Amino acid sequence: MGANRADRETTLEAPADALATQPQDLLGLTVLWHPNRQRIGEQAVLLFQGDRCEVHRNAPDFQRAGSDIGQALDHQGISRTPIGLLRNADGSITVHGSASRMHFEVDGQVVAGDGPEGRVLGVQQLARGVVLRLGSSVLLCLGYIGLVPSPQRDSALAGVGRAMARVRSAIAQVAGTGLPVLILGETGTGKELVAQAIHAASTRQAQTLVSVNMATLGESLAAADLFGACKGAYTGALGARKGLFAEAHGGTLFLDEIGDTPLQVQPMLLRALETGEYRPLGSARTERADVRLIAATDRDLSAAGFNQPLLRRLEAFVIAIAPLRERREDIGVLIAQGLARLQGSDLPAAELPVSVIQALCMHDWPGNVRQLLHYLQRLVLAVQAGEVPELPGVEAAPATAAEAVDSIGPAPAVPAAPVQGAAAPRYRTPASVSEAEMLEALETHQWCVRKAAEHLSLSRPSFYALLYASPAIRRVEAIPLDEIDAVVRRAPADPAYWASQLRTPRETLRRHVQQLGLLAR
Repeated sequence: MGANRADRETTLEAPADALATQPQDLLGLTVLWHPNRQRIGEQAVLLFQGDRCEVHRNAPDFQRAGSDIGQALDHQGISRTPIGLLRNADGSITVHGSASRMHFEVDGQVVAGDGPEGRVLGVQQLARGVVLRLGSSVLLCLGYIGLVPSPQRDSALAGVGRAMARVRSAIAQVAGTGLPVLILGETGTGKELVAQAIHAASTRQAQTLVSVNMATLGESLAAADLFGACKGAYTGALGARKGLFAEAHGGTLFLDEIGDTPLQVQPMLLRALETGEYRPLGSARTERADVRLIAATDRDLSAAGFNQPLLRRLEAFVIAIAPLRERREDIGVLIAQGLARLQGSDLPAAELPVSVIQALCMHDWPGNVRQLLHYLQRLVLAVQAGEVPELPGVEAAPATAAEAVDSIGPAPAVPAAPVQGAAAPRYRTPASVSEAEMLEALETHQWCVRKAAEHLSLSRPSFYALLYASPAIRRVEAIPLDEIDAVVRRAPADPAYWASQLRTPRETLRRHVQQLGLLAR
């Protein structure tokens, strides 16, 4: 089928066990989220002195793909007093919080810096990636990385980690050959994107890429769909019909869900793959097609029921895509890329709170990248409507009890079951509340978000939506440091005064002031 004999008899496989640590794997940090969005995806190799390594505002240096220059996190919300990482004999890591006022979380759990015990992270946890939250604005992923971040070159297969680097490397390796390719991966991992990338990088890129989901082909007419049929070959065949192989002649044929190919068609597919020859249904003539075949599945095709000689042919080159739960370091890049695409669509722009981003990064995403991107779409719409959709199985831990009620950014959470017989609270819609009413409620309740929302009979998510939309409300991270410092100096013990003067929610501001260390001076 356009491949030479050597191509057909060579069996290669691109390894993709994202959890298998190898000698070249190094422990490192990946930037999942940062106020400077350009820094998302940067990575730093952790250099241990003996068994200890430190992370703080000025170290380590993080490197962007394609750059030889490193840069520290250098964010004012991160303390100069270090977080300690201790390497244990069994390969695990013990994480100690910073001996400062900086808020610090490990996978959603607060780790204080004033205790002798830290949080122990096992090898398997590190292999899957551990989410660290430093202060109010920066999220990191602690896990195994390569020597440098993987260049993406604007690839649709986004990801800075080693798993996607292997996929992109495998695509580059096989694209120029005529080998059949079998793509393995769970639903939603991007198998069709890989097929498209192989075709685009091949010598057939100017020709047609024909894609078909084998699960959609009816068992009785699958052969006709693939190989074509003559007039009268079956009931209703009023004329000759071209098949997918003829349509893809000179180009690439992508067979998704190859495991759903009807049993009687599999030997026909094997012959076409081996010789490039096929016979349309009802025809006595053999046709030839010059087609590059790519197949994909989320099944184990070695199980009984699938034609094993066909499988051997398809396995000439295998690309396995790791599920998203095994490449957590890529989630920040995917979120940033997804939000950027949404801002270019007809959806309104939305700034997501760090607590929401944290919850997204900690989720295992059984539907993988597709589920994450679809959720982002719903989230943007929901934020604009004043509601937050449910994220099954995830609830980001708040930094403090106060954050749970006053943070400007609630994390997606599973709602509590209603009490039997209790009436649901009646809320106003955000559109019915004027900006003057919102500001008056904030002033009345000393800029406490929870109390102001209750005063206006708004749900907290609806009140957050008003805050996002109001030009009168300032995001705390956008307020100049000298302006905050001046207000705090005038009334060091009065956060309500600070909030009223700076026009930003009280608890968010109070935590920000603590993280900046302004009260300690």
